[in-house]
Amino acid sequence: MRRGRRLTIGIVLCALALATMLLTSGVATAATTTPRKELLRAINATRAAHGMERVLGSAALRVTALRHSVDMMARNYFAHTSPNGSTITYRIEHSGFVYGYSWRAGETLAWGSGSHATASATVAAWLRSPPHRAILLSRSFRWVGIGRSCGRFIGHPDACVWTADFVVRR
Repeated sequence: MRRGRRLTIGIVLCALALATMLLTSGVATAATTTPRKELLRAINATRAAHGMERVLGSAALRVTALRHSVDMMARNYFAHTSPNGSTITYRIEHSGFVYGYSWRAGETLAWGSGSHATASATVAAWLRSPPHRAILLSRSFRWVGIGRSCGRFIGHPDACVWTADFVVRR
C-alpha cells in the first residue's frame, strides 16, 4: 500500500513539474514577439483604428522584403530602386507570389536607430508621410511581406532598415 501511495505521489509531482515547465515555456514564447510580427500587429492595429480589414502576412513577400532590407543595409542606400535597377515590380514578380494573378503593389520603407527603429515608431512615421500613409491605409491591399535588417547603416551603428511590400492579387 505504501509503495502504491509513493508511486502516485511521484506521478503527481512529475505531472506538476511537467505542467509548470510547459506553462512557463509557453509564457516565455508568447512574450517573445519578433520585430516583424510587432510591425504586422502595428499595421493591423492602425488599419483597424481606421475601420479597415487587416492584411495577412505572406512568406514569399516576407523573403522579398527581407532581401531588399538586407541589400539596402549591405550597400548603404535607401531607395525603392536598388543601385542595380531592381524595382518593387521586379522583386514582386520574382517572388512567385503573384504568378498567374493580376496584381498591384505598394512598398513602404523606413530606417531608424534606437527608439526610432521600433515597429510603433515606423508606423507613426509612415502615417506622417502622405504616400506611405496611402499605402498603409489602402483598402485594396490584402497581403504584406515585412523585412527588417539591423546593423551599421549610413554611419549609424545600431540602425534598422524596414521594408513592407503590400500586394493585392486578383
